[in-house]
Amino acid sequence: MKKLAAITSAVFMASAMSTAAIADNISDDFRAAEASYQALSAQLETMGYEAGELDLGYAMTPSQKLDAVKEQNKELQGVFDDLHKAN
Repeated sequence: MKKLAAITSAVFMASAMSTAAIADNISDDFRAAEASYQALSAQLETMGYEAGELDLGYAMTPSQKLDAVKEQNKELQGVFDDLHKAN
């Protein structure tokens, strides 16, 4: 019985630690994507395009926020490519 309790405790602790590590990775990825958006937005403003702020106006999970920022980055990249081709 003591072994079962020890194993259960070890599995629980390993699970909690891996969940925290995954959350940190998503947070780091989100911050990197957000910084990329800000940099691309600033570049577009020098080209005469007003990109605006990130639109994360509703409650989302961290992975959904990351996906939303990546999608908005993709849209800005498309605008940048179009403006760059026009010049």
